Amino acid sequence: MTKEKFLPEKFYIVGFGRREMKTSEFRETIHTALLKYFDEKGLDSYGWDRLSNNLYYRQGVFEEKEPYQKLAELLVSFDKEVGACITRYFYLATPPQYYSTIISHLDHSKLAEGCGQGTAKWTRILIEKPFGQDAESAMELENQLAKTFEEKQIYRIDHYLGKEAIQNIIAFRFANGIFEPVWNKDYIDHVQITMAEMAGVEGRIGFYEGVGALRDVMQNHMLAMLSLVAMEQPSNFSAESVRDARASTLTSIKLIDEENVDRVVVRGQYGPGVIKGAKIVGYRQEEKVKKNSSTETYVAMKVFLEQARWKGIPWYLRTGKRLSTNAVEISIVFKQICHILFKEIGCPEEGNILTLRISPNPGIKVRFIVKPPGHEFKLSTTDMEFSYKKSFEKEKEIDAYEHILEEIFKADQMLFNRSDEMHAAWKFVNVILKHWEKNLPGNFPNYDAGSWGPKGADELIRKDGKHWLLH
Repeated sequence: MTKEKFLPEKFYIVGFGRREMKTSEFRETIHTALLKYFDEKGLDSYGWDRLSNNLYYRQGVFEEKEPYQKLAELLVSFDKEVGACITRYFYLATPPQYYSTIISHLDHSKLAEGCGQGTAKWTRILIEKPFGQDAESAMELENQLAKTFEEKQIYRIDHYLGKEAIQNIIAFRFANGIFEPVWNKDYIDHVQITMAEMAGVEGRIGFYEGVGALRDVMQNHMLAMLSLVAMEQPSNFSAESVRDARASTLTSIKLIDEENVDRVVVRGQYGPGVIKGAKIVGYRQEEKVKKNSSTETYVAMKVFLEQARWKGIPWYLRTGKRLSTNAVEISIVFKQICHILFKEIGCPEEGNILTLRISPNPGIKVRFIVKPPGHEFKLSTTDMEFSYKKSFEKEKEIDAYEHILEEIFKADQMLFNRSDEMHAAWKFVNVILKHWEKNLPGNFPNYDAGSWGPKGADELIRKDGKHWLLH
């Protein structure tokens, strides 16, 4: 963003944290971090000198008043330097337990009022997931935010919505007339969404333990992907229309009766195993993890939507850590209707499948039925693929977080969760959380690192006469 001069010549980035350090040390810390991605020459070409001159640091304990007052004085000095009210972006890149405290101090210190005009119109607040620990805590945070900020000033960040492949779902669906007519229960058999990670929780144990995959991934990333695939066509391409459509879909997810949770939701935790020849310890052997931890590292579930478009169509979602590969895919499996013309020849078990590959190597794959070469007339399947890298090799792919920041600076909220979206997602997840709190798992760990997860996840989809496409 600095190299492309997206930012003005003069801007101010202020680090605020517990650690004692001078601004010069803060700049050196950022410089060292960036060298993980660039060499010195490359970093200079991206405008390091210009960026570093705009970096500042203030030390402070989140719970104390004085550091916020000193921060306010610094920001006022910036306003005076440029002779204008500079829009303030408060990015809460902190552990979630500090959100409430920080918001309270932003309010009481008048930092949220910009340059002292008695209004918060010159401020924005940026909050990373997880937004709350359950439906109740999320609403408490919402209520607190609403006392200081308007909805148009609140940016709830789910960086997944900033990925090019995720944004392309809207373009693919609504800009191509050949797909939308069959995007419904009359033609689609089921939908699968998989987010598999080979990694564990390196460096995030302090956050992850007690949180788990349901809160960390399913409540946000997975349901965000579901909403984009399932939503009705927005009335127009504006932030509010798109968010209206997403919210309507999330609200339509059929809540699971608590007594049925174990029938349609599978949780897992990885044990020791091998990934690409490397021995992996189990989750409970990770440093700082409780020896009898009930934190899930895997979740699979079957859900239904109450929208007329999707009535009766199952959606299978799964996400897990320490699995056999890294992959994020959405597969729309169409009904296999073997035409009477081929009743004696027979059709392949699986027919048309449309797969939206989010990572790695983002792209789109369509599986269709063909006659392979040869004397015998028989049917088989083949794939037609589109790859972002091959088709747009000259185009620069924008990092998800870079895209997110650009949209914040433009005051465009399309890529950010609105209050009702967040509430609908938590409402659905909350039933599962409450059930799990009352019923601790008795079989953890229940899958090996390097596998595809617990056997119960395979049974979940197999009992419906289907199977996971990624395996």
